[in-house]
Amino acid sequence: MTILIFIHSALAVAAVALMLLVTIGFAPHLRFRGHDANSLMSAFVALTSGLVWVRLLWWSILRPLLGSAGIMNPGVFTLSGQTVNAVFAFWSVVAALAALGALHRSLDEKDRKNYNWLTAPFFPRRGPCLWRV
Repeated sequence: MTILIFIHSALAVAAVALMLLVTIGFAPHLRFRGHDANSLMSAFVALTSGLVWVRLLWWSILRPLLGSAGIMNPGVFTLSGQTVNAVFAFWSVVAALAALGALHRSLDEKDRKNYNWLTAPFFPRRGPCLWRV
């Protein structure tokens, strides 16, 4: 059971970090004007990402931390609950990697070679925190 809690926690931290990159990368592309297909897809991406954020932050990060700090009743760490949370965090990582791959492939060919999946959300900005492929 302790191993499953560790796996869930590690996946949750990775999912939050990757979803942060997805949010940074997709934010400039979202358009919420009108009822055309692009606006509705932007609304879908924003609402779905928001749902993933809220679920990850509450069930995988904040609730366990608040429980261990004694601020609220600690959650019952059941095998089924930890399994569901670990699977959700795993699929969040997979979804975030797919979104980062889409961002990377959306770059022009000449720019794509200077960025990888983790740095593509920061295009066209360059700075000391970015590494090249």
